[in-house]
Amino acid sequence: MVALNGAEDEAVLARIKDYLSRDRDGRRRAVLELFLAGGPYETKDIDDYLREKNFDVKNKGTPAMVGLMGSKTGILSVDVTGDHNMYSIKEKYKRLVKEALDETGE
Repeated sequence: MVALNGAEDEAVLARIKDYLSRDRDGRRRAVLELFLAGGPYETKDIDDYLREKNFDVKNKGTPAMVGLMGSKTGILSVDVTGDHNMYSIKEKYKRLVKEALDETGE
């Protein structure tokens, strides 16, 4: 596992917490938990998971959310080599995502 230095850890952790602070219905938390559980996932997989969790899923809402998550936090890896983009959390950030989820837990 790649280790970040303390300053990098704090910056990434702050971005994840900031992203979660705007999570009105728990959807962002649910997607991060899904990513921690495995992956990679395409947006259809994420939509299906959110529907199973009884979230109201809008057309194109999940791709927008995942794109925002990636750009705002920098924690996602995107594989664009196949027919569909596949998203996962970069290995070096999994510990920080878990820490942010634990610290901002409900």
